[in-house]
Amino acid sequence: MSRKTYISNSIISLVEYLEIDNIDNYNDWLDKDTQRGFNLEMKYTFGEFLTDGPKSRFISAILLLSKNSIIGNIAISPLGTIPDLAVKIYKPYRNQGFGSMAFFLGTKYAIEHLQLAEIHAGCYSSNIASKKIIERCGYTPNPQGNLKEKHFITGEDILQLDYVYRQK
Repeated sequence: MSRKTYISNSIISLVEYLEIDNIDNYNDWLDKDTQRGFNLEMKYTFGEFLTDGPKSRFISAILLLSKNSIIGNIAISPLGTIPDLAVKIYKPYRNQGFGSMAFFLGTKYAIEHLQLAEIHAGCYSSNIASKKIIERCGYTPNPQGNLKEKHFITGEDILQLDYVYRQK
């Protein structure tokens, strides 16, 4: 299946997100680790996910070139909101560096092709791996954008840290 390629390195490409990608995307949202990482409980059926799920100003599937397999997706929040970049790597491909690569490529694409002068990214204060990815990609802490939330399971207060990347 041929897809438009937005940006690549020698290992992954950010490619056109197709309707078929919704199945793996939805199934990844059902994963408890994904829900913890985004502090939400997936309550949608697949049909509801297709009609009421999150909307984005840009979404791309992440293609692992060596296997010609989609391993996740990357998205920027909808128009009319602060541009927030998020990456999801599907479970079998986590903790192998693909998230860092995708985040870097997504940032580069947003700056160079979407002409965004500023991009935000968030992670929870307890998520050390995500903080490292975000900071490695050139984002800096933006404490005025931090959000206090309630943990979706425990109801305890948690802090979502905001980071910002500004075009240099």
